[in-house]
Amino acid sequence: MKRLAMMVIVLFSIKSSVAQFENTETGARATGLNGAFTSLSNNSLAVFYNPSGLGQLKFREISFYYGPEIFGVSGLSQAALSYAEPTGFGVFGAGVKTFGFELYRELTFILSYGNVVNEKVFLGVSANYYQLSIKNYNSASAFGIDAGAMAYFTDFMKWGFTAKNLSGSTIGISKEKIPQVYRTGFTFQPLSELLMILEAEKDVKYPLTFRTGFEYSVYDIADLRTGISTEPVSFSAGIGLNYRMFQIDYTVNNHQELGISHHGSVSINFGGSDSKKFYRDQLKNAFR
Repeated sequence: MKRLAMMVIVLFSIKSSVAQFENTETGARATGLNGAFTSLSNNSLAVFYNPSGLGQLKFREISFYYGPEIFGVSGLSQAALSYAEPTGFGVFGAGVKTFGFELYRELTFILSYGNVVNEKVFLGVSANYYQLSIKNYNSASAFGIDAGAMAYFTDFMKWGFTAKNLSGSTIGISKEKIPQVYRTGFTFQPLSELLMILEAEKDVKYPLTFRTGFEYSVYDIADLRTGISTEPVSFSAGIGLNYRMFQIDYTVNNHQELGISHHGSVSINFGGSDSKKFYRDQLKNAFR
């Protein structure tokens, strides 16, 4: 019970944690950008951030993410698995995410679909199944819908939007509302190796949050990332290493109130080394 009490203290220290399934960041790359990923979403993490981003993908990808001892609480961890499969009918994605430990566990299962409307506009939708389990108490489950959109405006700028829990779903006999979150932002690519992202997030119950992230690629071998957010203030820094079809990402995040947490991901992109160059030049190629 001591660990359960510690976890409850942590949860209620976070601004949006009065409801279950709060909008925590997923994946070491997105966390390295401090969650500013809505208008980027060019890998399998799109199932967690913006399903329309799946429409950009041309190669099959699978990714595993793990965050141990979140905010220094022993046993409190977060993990996720995401998968993207391009087809002739659009791109299908799937994800599973777990948060908590043996006394308290949140599970989210996601099925997503994204497709291109024309060369520069993308739409997507996700169906979510939420399951909450508390040891020695009843479990509960619910379904929810997310939707997203993306557009390439110029050869160096694109826009993204996503609505989380657009269906307004609730969970449990208390009908606790699963967080309803809206995100929008822009990705700028002034140089082929540099990405700059500006984003705004609004949970319907809480103040507006702003995020910014930067990613710089070094010879397509390493990616350096950093990001900052407000409400609450947090800083992140990370690195990604690329070798053929493999990418390994690591991020450290410093939360204003809860301290430091570590995040790691391993991704396999079946496009191999060609996929890195393709996604780097994708925005410019759309306007040629």
